[in-house]
Amino acid sequence: MDQTADTDQAPAPGADPRAFFVRLGPPETAEGVRTSRMRSTVHAQGAWRAEEMHMAAVSGLLLHEVLAHETTAGLRVARLSYDILGTLWGGELEVRTRTLRPGRTIELVESVLRTRGRDVLTLRAWLLGPTDTAAVAVLPDEPLAPRPQTVEGNAMSVWPGGYIASLTGAAVEGHAPGHGRVWLSTDVEMVAGEPTPDVVRLIGLADTANGIAPALPARPGGWFFPNVDLQIHLVREPAGRWLGLAGKVSVGPDGVGLTSTVLHDDDGPFAHAEQTLTVRHWPEEGSL
Repeated sequence: MDQTADTDQAPAPGADPRAFFVRLGPPETAEGVRTSRMRSTVHAQGAWRAEEMHMAAVSGLLLHEVLAHETTAGLRVARLSYDILGTLWGGELEVRTRTLRPGRTIELVESVLRTRGRDVLTLRAWLLGPTDTAAVAVLPDEPLAPRPQTVEGNAMSVWPGGYIASLTGAAVEGHAPGHGRVWLSTDVEMVAGEPTPDVVRLIGLADTANGIAPALPARPGGWFFPNVDLQIHLVREPAGRWLGLAGKVSVGPDGVGLTSTVLHDDDGPFAHAEQTLTVRHWPEEGSL
């Protein structure tokens, strides 16, 4: 990813609505491609640099566009594969969504984010038709302690940025560096004036997994460890407004790390998330 400095100023709160993104006109569809033009608000602001958007907010936006795209009725999201191709600059942006593999019970949909004339994030989403397997369901992940058992304040409050400021939540017993155990929520909608489906709201929180309990000190003179991807496999459709994250961080000997997280709603585990990290020394002086 491009780590050079930029001269743009951080977004100002101003009269931004309580939403991460604002449409700049109705979506357009031509030859099977849905194109949306939007701008980010201060609530989408990232934690590494003020002029960037947070990956969590943007990943929620691309899923929002996938669900708004014309797909086969009755299918649900089973896998989300995000690849970060460049810096997620805030401001005006474009999202293009199309079906790559149509089908009655299996579909593959792609959504691409473009900023400053460059594609910077891709999502490929597998949608599957549900069948009744309730009688044979196997969910071996250990449930996260419920929200009433939280033990401290918002574990994300150590990070800057408008997106982090939009969150509320707390850690539960066992939370420690490299071993995150938290519940998070936000009252910010994904797109101004549009309902936010539960799955979009919760997936729009998932990328925070890399910051809830860093294994290394994230500060000048320490380390920075942005993720280059986000892979989420959903074994069921989540519900509610609260996301539980139970994760662990691994750091290899040559600058590559991995954050692995089980995602929960109030009914228990519903997905696994993986983030590949590029781990680099953060100079005492100078920008990332």
